[in-house]
Amino acid sequence: MIFWDKLSSLLATGLSLRTISSIIDGSRSEEELEEKLLQHGEKYFFRYRTIADYYSLVKSGQQKLPIIIIISGIPGVGKTTIAKELSAALNIGIVLGGDALRSSLRTILPREGNEAFFTSVYNTWKIFGEKRKVTIIKGYQAQSLIMNKAVQRVITDRGLRDGESMIVEYLHFHPSQFDKNILTHPSIIPLLLVITDLTKYNERIIKREYFSHLRSAGDRLLAQQEQYLIIQEYIEKDARRFNLPVINVDNLEAAFDDILSIIIQRISELNTRKNINTKINLLEAIKKERGD
Repeated sequence: MIFWDKLSSLLATGLSLRTISSIIDGSRSEEELEEKLLQHGEKYFFRYRTIADYYSLVKSGQQKLPIIIIISGIPGVGKTTIAKELSAALNIGIVLGGDALRSSLRTILPREGNEAFFTSVYNTWKIFGEKRKVTIIKGYQAQSLIMNKAVQRVITDRGLRDGESMIVEYLHFHPSQFDKNILTHPSIIPLLLVITDLTKYNERIIKREYFSHLRSAGDRLLAQQEQYLIIQEYIEKDARRFNLPVINVDNLEAAFDDILSIIIQRISELNTRKNINTKINLLEAIKKERGD
């Protein structure tokens, strides 16, 4: 089993599999392995030690704070790609996609009063009048309100209550709609991905059809690019207002390295804290429901 082995922590370095393999093959001890990592760079050694220490604390029963990563951004920006890479690098088995969550919620919510939730985000403006920037944002906000309520429930119940690490990637993350005590909890690591190179953005949307959305033609999303860029501008302003990390993903590999550095730094802080008892109203309500 790959992730039962301490060497799996080398995946968190962000080094290529070929480089990791050469480090392992050329090391006869932990000391030699760490020395080789240092030769590649201090940041790789720090990443390895941080994640190895985190899971060591988990296995010893000392670490009670899960890693909960929220990845947001417009369709085609690279959320799913980054989420898959982080899942492998950090040994986080639970990855929730916003499209699947929204689809399941549509089977539960009544359409009446939630009309914006039952259409594509690029058509929600129709519920609020003529197609203008303000109605596009209103439509996005209406969908986001429901999605963020659901996501907060998931990460509070399964994450903060039960201690399950997870990655949630979805379009509708909106810090203004989050409980402050949840948003600022040390386990919660929110990231907003933005793209400015429209040529690369168009290429990624087309490639989705071949890598993750096999029956969803990219042309449909390309036709809505103007609206998505309006939404991106809006959510970027909101993220910056809350001092949340905003990562440009024009270069996806460079962006992933930046993201890894941000997350590893946050995990190093978890390693020093190990637990926290912040009063969160939703958490208290869930505990009461469960009879805790």
